[in-house]
Amino acid sequence: MPRFKIGERVALNGVLGELHGGEAIGTVVLVAPDRHGMDVFDEYEIAFEDSRQLRVRSFQLTHVRLADDKKEEKAPSLGSQGETDLGIKPT
Repeated sequence: MPRFKIGERVALNGVLGELHGGEAIGTVVLVAPDRHGMDVFDEYEIAFEDSRQLRVRSFQLTHVRLADDKKEEKAPSLGSQGETDLGIKPT
């Protein structure tokens, strides 16, 4: 099952995000599941506000959520260097 759905807001992770403007946030416009069923390798086509489109893999993306002040912010990414899903900081 894909991590992201068409119409969902996502951000590019790490260096890829920096290469595409730092806070590179776009919208999923196409989902192509991995033929071997490995979610991390699902392909997504992302459309950006400046009309660019980019095709990337699931592990290169993170969810974007709306903060309390209605500004978008990146959610912790899959395999990020921050806290884990259990709230445990890596040592």
